[in-house]
Amino acid sequence: MESAARVRVILNGEKAQQPELREAIFAQRERMAGLEVRLTFEGDDVARLVKEAIAEQVTRLVVGGGDGTLNLVTNALMKYSVTQRPEFAILPLGTANDLATSLSIPLTIPDALALACEGPARGIDIVSVDDAYFINVASAGFGAEVTRSTPGGLKKLFGGGAYSLMGVLKAWDFRPYRGRLTLKGSEEEVALFVLAIGNGRQAGGGQELAPRALLDDGYFDVLVIRDFPIGRVGEVVEELETLPDNGHFVRYVRTDSLHYRGEPLPVNLDGESYLIEDSEFHLVSNALRLVAPDNTALLGNAVIP
Repeated sequence: MESAARVRVILNGEKAQQPELREAIFAQRERMAGLEVRLTFEGDDVARLVKEAIAEQVTRLVVGGGDGTLNLVTNALMKYSVTQRPEFAILPLGTANDLATSLSIPLTIPDALALACEGPARGIDIVSVDDAYFINVASAGFGAEVTRSTPGGLKKLFGGGAYSLMGVLKAWDFRPYRGRLTLKGSEEEVALFVLAIGNGRQAGGGQELAPRALLDDGYFDVLVIRDFPIGRVGEVVEELETLPDNGHFVRYVRTDSLHYRGEPLPVNLDGESYLIEDSEFHLVSNALRLVAPDNTALLGNAVIP
């Protein structure tokens, strides 16, 4: 078994034939002997390839795909102890690339691959919900309905802007979700327009749902938008600009746990769709080591409340 550092690229098979990607991998191999590449063609491939990488003592995984592929790798890594998990890097090849964008990872393939293979890794938190995990943002209610209802063809045609278009269309018949939220020891009955749990900051093709979040501060940020009459949308916008701890329509808090209990609520976890009814969100501190540029706003010394 090799003891030297090893880097393995796991690529979404649908993206692997891009000429620019192939050229970037060949160029990176000239600088880094032994760079390995594996392809996925279905969801089960990810767990198998992560298992193989850990068994073969790979020290860094470069994940090439969109936010959904990143989510699959994150959940596969979390099946192993923290000492077994290799470092984790992002090669953004998806439609929205929300986590990569907010981390200031280059969106050009050669630059992103060079950073992923050679850049420094830092410890980050992730969030668990029931038996699943996510790094970036869980968006529930309106945001999740928009993401879930956006056709794949529309995503390819419009890119991230497809989410905004579908959002306008869905707004005409959106119905709030009713349930109870337990945050910071207090329980509130709510009619939810939006619920966002942000370890990172943006989702849905660039919507900044948790603008104060950090990946390494020991907390996740929670944005609650309660249902509102259309005539008071101006008040909602004002509160979204100031993000009050507990406004009339908007609530924004930092915490390490949240409990939702209520009617089935659609949730999008980094590109993967779930339904929750009685679920706990918990922070898992320092769970992974993620490669990111030094200038990223998502990592740093946090101001802890």
